[in-house]
Amino acid sequence: MEIKKAILHIIDREAGSLICSQRELDLKEYAVKQYLDSVLKRLEKAEFKTGILQETSEFALVLKNDELEFIEKSAEMAQMVFDSLSISEDAPSGDLLVVELEELNGVPKFGLIKFNYKPSFTHHVTYLDDLMQNNIILNKTIFPSTTQRIDECCLINLETLELDIVEKKYSFEGQNRLFFTERFLQIDPKPTVTENLKIIKKAVKEVANKYNEEEYVSMSQTQQAIFESIEEDGIISKEKIAEAVFETNESAKQEYFDIIEQTKFSEEIPSNVPKYEKKYSKQKFKLTNGIELSIPADVFKDPDLVEFINNPDGTISVMIKNVEQIISKF
Repeated sequence: MEIKKAILHIIDREAGSLICSQRELDLKEYAVKQYLDSVLKRLEKAEFKTGILQETSEFALVLKNDELEFIEKSAEMAQMVFDSLSISEDAPSGDLLVVELEELNGVPKFGLIKFNYKPSFTHHVTYLDDLMQNNIILNKTIFPSTTQRIDECCLINLETLELDIVEKKYSFEGQNRLFFTERFLQIDPKPTVTENLKIIKKAVKEVANKYNEEEYVSMSQTQQAIFESIEEDGIISKEKIAEAVFETNESAKQEYFDIIEQTKFSEEIPSNVPKYEKKYSKQKFKLTNGIELSIPADVFKDPDLVEFINNPDGTISVMIKNVEQIISKF
């Protein structure tokens, strides 16, 4: 992605004020360029939930208003964000970066990125009785570091009005609500990949426990199926997981599907497919005797290399076979 235009507005919750900039950021200025480049890198690694912006929403009408220049449009959006946050009991102050973006394929996007302040100590030079004093103060308006993940942002595809969102929950009138999706844009998004994986794991665990399946077996089979599904199809296939974990138990499969159907589960992986391939390419186990195992997926499914044995006394043995050489990782 490339940032074409950017402007920064200050949302000061403590003072109850919105300070809107009247000029865009200079994208050629060294500090600005360095920080915005870090923002783009962090956005590439962000885990988004996705949705569609309603064309008739107040925000969409401002977004599509061609009579407004970028600065005016950004100020109106900042006011909308400020008004939405104003009744929150715990939403932090921060700066709102409004940007016009373009993806590598030429797709235009519009973005709102909120930098929540991170208090940090620094020095401050003062004069007392005409004597200079170097003091330590707490600066409450420090930006997140260039490596810290983006806490809150909303990217809008200007052609399709598709949304990519990262958000946090805040208290509004005593209830914890997600800011962008529930409070500000009022949309029903698809879950993130992490949320989808939690849905799958919870459903498998619930059904496996009902049918007295060993948890480590059902969870490892689930992980293996997720890895193969992502690697082969680029999705999280609930059918492939059902086949791997419950095999010929049709009743268990149906109960698993019934649980999934009651959620917002989506098989799609919007981005970062390689990240999840890598994450699930190894099976990791922690045994009660303190031993920890990390087994590559192709090794794990080969009984000639690794075998889990259920002993008559209820314990489990792990047999590692056909090892030609052992190398210390010290």
